[in-house]
Amino acid sequence: MSGPGSGDEVRRAPPRLVDSHCHLDEPVFDADRARVLAAARAAGADRLINIGYRPGRWSSTAALTAEPGVNCTFGVHPQHADEWSTVTEDTLRGQLAHPRARALGEIGLDYVRDGPPAVAQRRAFADQLALAVALDVPVVIHQRAAEDDLMDVLARSAQPRAVVLHSFDGSHRLAAFALDRGYRFGVGGLITRTGSANLRKIVAELPLERLLLETDSPYLTPSGVKDRRNQPANVARVAAFLADLKRASLDEIATTTTANAEAVFGLRDAGADAGGG
Repeated sequence: MSGPGSGDEVRRAPPRLVDSHCHLDEPVFDADRARVLAAARAAGADRLINIGYRPGRWSSTAALTAEPGVNCTFGVHPQHADEWSTVTEDTLRGQLAHPRARALGEIGLDYVRDGPPAVAQRRAFADQLALAVALDVPVVIHQRAAEDDLMDVLARSAQPRAVVLHSFDGSHRLAAFALDRGYRFGVGGLITRTGSANLRKIVAELPLERLLLETDSPYLTPSGVKDRRNQPANVARVAAFLADLKRASLDEIATTTTANAEAVFGLRDAGADAGGG
């Protein structure tokens, strides 16, 4: 029997974490999704936000919420802005009534990759912001190489209940704009990469009370992970890296970012959140 002074090492349970942004309904997880979910729970990530980013993924996103602790969002990603229409908007409104839907997203602007023209992206973005305000739900925002237009659309739009800048990789100017408006910042594998020195400087200065942890699985794998398919269990690596960056304890990072995610997304305890109703 082990006990004080027995010499047996007491193994401490990992701190509870939330992966606030992942894509576990992608086909790359079809062969071993149950194992990936189990690994996430073993790493302490017992609650996940799975992102339904286009109409063609909304049904698989909804189906995944049958898993304990999995909640979701629905929205139209800027790279699919050409799928936006009044019919899509009506369908999205219905999807957001799903009992496990926690936000509208991911939405925004992406000018890096070939895709719909900027005018179409801006229209879909502005319309979805207005829908989020009408339904009083948070939004999850994707932004790449579009800071000026992003801030312009946001400044011209009514303020949603809460805004998360997913996988934040912006400038000091965008960070200041977001801080002034009460936004949150998603922090994931990007901060661990060699080329992200400037991002680390910005994140180090952001209040911990504004940060959420995420993986963006299967994308944005943290540095040092051999499997190039990212997975929610790696949120523990992000938490540890952020603790070093912030000169904080892992417990403080876990407790605060988890509370932030709970506040933004209205999360319940994973044990009570056990059905896909």
